[in-house]
Amino acid sequence: MSLIAMVALVSCEKEMMNYEGGNGIYFDTEGMMLDTVSVHWGLKNSDVTEQEIQLKVMLIGNVTDYDRNFSVEIETREGDDSAAIEGVHYEPILKQHTIKAGESETTIKVKLKRAPELMNKPARFAIKLVENEELAFLYTRYGAQMVDDTTVVSRPLDYQRAIYIDEKFPIPSWWPYYGQQYFGDWSMKKAILICDVLEIDRELWMKDIVAGLTAGYVKFAGRYMQRWLNENPQYEDDGTLMVMGPESQGF
Repeated sequence: MSLIAMVALVSCEKEMMNYEGGNGIYFDTEGMMLDTVSVHWGLKNSDVTEQEIQLKVMLIGNVTDYDRNFSVEIETREGDDSAAIEGVHYEPILKQHTIKAGESETTIKVKLKRAPELMNKPARFAIKLVENEELAFLYTRYGAQMVDDTTVVSRPLDYQRAIYIDEKFPIPSWWPYYGQQYFGDWSMKKAILICDVLEIDRELWMKDIVAGLTAGYVKFAGRYMQRWLNENPQYEDDGTLMVMGPESQGF
């Protein structure tokens, strides 16, 4: 038995070979279907004007006992009227980064700014890795890209991350059951006002009626807001007077 165990151990050691290829970098793929990171400011309360996202860069290959550097480029599409602007939509991003000795990953920190014009149109930009002699492009997933009406090409996904920023504040799942009844017709402007006046955390607002707001609170909120609107008239984007739902009238 001892002889068999020794033979098996030697066999396993022969099968375990060190990685002998090159070394490379790519963006972490966890949770990523494509290459776009969407940031919806609408899910943050109105007083939140900055937030930081972190983009993990992974090593493929061997760790070393010395630091290895790489750089990134910031890119916007030429002629894109939604192109993000440095200093307006995001703080200056460090161009040089390091995978430290003994480590296999690093993080690029991106500080985003909440610009008022996001209410009218989104903004976008891309952060692209730059390969070098020590850290090349060795691994990525691929996706299809339409070049013209008839041509589709394959493009690498994980050497860049496209950052898409907007003020999207979607309709919560409970709205058809309680929102219409107590808050009336949906509008993003109305939802933002309700959350601001009643100091409702927008992420709590977006949860279902069990995990988030209770039915009783929604009823109270609708009636409170109608009284508030009676004293502080507000108008929808189409110029009509903002009102709450039928169950909140007369209070």
